[in-house]
Amino acid sequence: MFAVIYRGYVNEKMESLYLKCWHQIATYFVDKRGALGSSLHKTEEGYWLAYSRWPDKATRDASWPGDDAPSDELPDEIRQAIVDIQRCIDQERKFPDICMEMVDNIQNE
Repeated sequence: MFAVIYRGYVNEKMESLYLKCWHQIATYFVDKRGALGSSLHKTEEGYWLAYSRWPDKATRDASWPGDDAPSDELPDEIRQAIVDIQRCIDQERKFPDICMEMVDNIQNE
């Protein structure tokens, strides 16, 4: 499995728009681009953390066409949701994306 983590402080007045856009984007990547799932959290420190889960890095890389965000290859409504979600993030309090590949995973089945 391959995970991509996004962190950022969301402007309080834009939280509802952020939630709506995150759900729209995450659903698209699960339904149409091969993501295994996506989760959104709000931390006690006041920032939001989202991560998407992919079967492997190659699937994730193929699902996010091009280096630009949002890519012209994505549907208009998804591109607009990406632009809107970027507007919701407090640009003064930025966090970098974190990419991880699972090395070990222990679960109670």
